[in-house]
Amino acid sequence: MCMSERSCSMAGDAHNSLKVVSMKTLIGMLASHDDSPRNNALARLLDELHDSYRNEEWCKHYAIVMTGGTYDRVIDGRAADAQTQQVIPVKQETWKWLHEHCGIVRLPAGKQGGVTLLACLVAQKRISLLWPFLSPRTGHWLSPENLALIRLADFHGASTYMNSGSVGEWADQFASQHVGRDVQVWPPQHDLRLPGTNTSLPIKEKHVMRDDVESSVWEVQSPLDVRRADPYMRFGEDEKKNPVIALIAHDEMKENMAQFVYDYRRELRQFRRILCTGTTGKVVVESSPALEDQIYRYHSGPKGGDVEIATEVLFGNCQVVVFFVDPLRPHPHTDDIRVVFAACMLQDEVRMFSNERQAREWFETEFR
Repeated sequence: MCMSERSCSMAGDAHNSLKVVSMKTLIGMLASHDDSPRNNALARLLDELHDSYRNEEWCKHYAIVMTGGTYDRVIDGRAADAQTQQVIPVKQETWKWLHEHCGIVRLPAGKQGGVTLLACLVAQKRISLLWPFLSPRTGHWLSPENLALIRLADFHGASTYMNSGSVGEWADQFASQHVGRDVQVWPPQHDLRLPGTNTSLPIKEKHVMRDDVESSVWEVQSPLDVRRADPYMRFGEDEKKNPVIALIAHDEMKENMAQFVYDYRRELRQFRRILCTGTTGKVVVESSPALEDQIYRYHSGPKGGDVEIATEVLFGNCQVVVFFVDPLRPHPHTDDIRVVFAACMLQDEVRMFSNERQAREWFETEFR
């Protein structure tokens, strides 16, 4: 998955140089963890695609990016939840075809940030086809990360197919047309780089086996397996190890953020990097030009910037989040905002401040 400068990009030493490199369009897939019928529907769909289309030329031009839990249930036949113990995984010949002919990237499980990372890749236009087999019978599909994923897919023009019938129609009428759409290097040549902090998420080729048949899957490590960053307030002689802070402000709070940044511009110079959503970053630079070399501007919040920063938080790359929320106005990307909050809740190393008074109190206590 070769990424652009603004996106979650591939960086590092090639670890599969002996493999034939091609360009493929990536299809994001996930199924509700608490609904066996939806997982079975995805499994049977993949069986049908194998049976009916495996010899079609267009098949070799697609690869799959799947959340970890969905892979375990639908592909590998391992059910972690009692609600999905009745899932029947794909047939053996489908299993072999998906791994060897198509190729699969296994993201972390949804509960460990897999859906957030999938949404980040959609926002970066690395994934332009999405098959979310979510269940309307359970509350899972209403989780903020799932709603943010679907909203970002719509915003960035990704084609979303939510049931077997729509995917079948895609295979009949559109699959050949979509060949070459937002193609990425395959197999993954390098680790997944988060450009805001210039850190890498390892992508490792993992050997898998089923019924004595061997193959491999490309696996992105879970945030639980990634080394934790140093404590959030460890400032030292080595500036490369200093903490990272994120600054986000809603439209009606941007003047407050500008004043806050100006008042604490000297303190902010101590942070290694300052992550901002697009418009907030512009406000920060205008308020304190001396900070410009520390700032990395992701997309604006509605375009996916909140999810991009949430991904940095999930993987232990950002230790302080100052998010000036406007509680009096509705926001079209409310679910993305909740994804940021959720990421902070999962990371004990992170300090999250959602109003100006609390943020100023903390800065006064820690720095003055």
